Amino acid sequence: MKRKFFFAAVLLVVALVFQIVPAMAYEPEFEVQSKGVYLVNLDTDTVVYEKNANEKMYPASLTKIMTTLLAIENVANLQEEVTVPTYIFDEFIGINISHAGIDKGEILTVEKLLYAMMMQSANEAASIVADYVGGGSISEFVEMMNKKAKEIGANNTHFANPHGLYDDEQYTTPYDMYLITRYAMQLPGFMDYCTELVREIGPTNLHTSLRLSNRNAMMSSTSEYYYEPLRGIKTGTLEESGRCLVSTAQKDGYSYLLVLMGAPYLNEEGEVIPTNYSYTETKDLYEWAFSSFKVKTFVQKLEEKGGVTVELGKDDKDYMNVVAKDGFTALVPDEIEATSAQLLPDLPKSIKAPVEKGDKIGTLKIMLSNEEIGSVDLVASESIERSEFLYALDKVKGVFNSFAFKFVFTTVVVFLVLYIALMCVRNYNKKRYSAINKRKRRR
Repeated sequence: MKRKFFFAAVLLVVALVFQIVPAMAYEPEFEVQSKGVYLVNLDTDTVVYEKNANEKMYPASLTKIMTTLLAIENVANLQEEVTVPTYIFDEFIGINISHAGIDKGEILTVEKLLYAMMMQSANEAASIVADYVGGGSISEFVEMMNKKAKEIGANNTHFANPHGLYDDEQYTTPYDMYLITRYAMQLPGFMDYCTELVREIGPTNLHTSLRLSNRNAMMSSTSEYYYEPLRGIKTGTLEESGRCLVSTAQKDGYSYLLVLMGAPYLNEEGEVIPTNYSYTETKDLYEWAFSSFKVKTFVQKLEEKGGVTVELGKDDKDYMNVVAKDGFTALVPDEIEATSAQLLPDLPKSIKAPVEKGDKIGTLKIMLSNEEIGSVDLVASESIERSEFLYALDKVKGVFNSFAFKFVFTTVVVFLVLYIALMCVRNYNKKRYSAINKRKRRR
């Protein structure tokens, strides 16, 4: 049942994904009303804006991203059919929820349930999937959700249900939601479930037709909130959470992922605010990012960046240039020129031959506004052989400079000095005694 053959590859991808470049205090020129935001450039893994990124918030239906990714990982064949248990609907009695019109005893494939969950935010579909993957236990599935969150690195996240209806023990953060979403995006089929506008998933044994419509108005060309670059991913709305939206957008060769949580939903009188600020602020943030940031090259691959003295080099080779092993590019505000960066090489005063071309010699820090934005290795630009004669002399010199030699030499010198002093004393005494004896004999 489990898609274990995806696991190792996905973990590798996510391990690379998590190496995020921290934001350099970039701020848009407009006020952001949403409670939490995390905006990342996917091409460079650069955080360009964040707000309360690690503050715990209610995720609402963003929860369904985790439910979907667990289904993809744990169901080997998404065409497997599921018969909807009667008890699934017990928790929804008497409350108004988003649903897809699925009924008790209805037979649907897991894949159709995923479309219903991600497109139409169907809460019953989320519970059906959780019950199926959890082996007939939604609570078992919730344990899987929390275990997976920890594996991904979402350490400030806790789930209490698979659909996102309010529970005081259900919370996450904008940063954690980014980690969960980025992980899910690597899984096969995930983006398909959240980017279709309309999908027919019927007929079934109970319905002649079941038609799904995506609840993300920003993808609909007939909506006032339509934003052409945007794709997916999941909406979420509760009184306790406000309006939430996780999305991606691509424009002019750049790609972004945006987690927006806690956009204003109710006014002071408790009435629903007509304007959907999760949509308007999402568009504003994307447009700001697309217009304000560009990828620029600060260091070219194999670009010469200084040199070092070489000792013991053959044929009088006593100096070598070092070059950048790789180029370095970064996403920065468009007004910043690459030439404005400060490049600080960290190199030893000298190195000893032999040296092979490409050997690491040091590093080059790239500084912008007194903040390090990256570094590259500096490597040898050529190979330099060792002079065996100079090497032999260096060994001899090394012996003379060694602690053992200095200790022995010092000991011998001290011994000689003491010996000479002793001999001098003995000779002095001998002469003295000899003189005394001569005087005695004269008497």
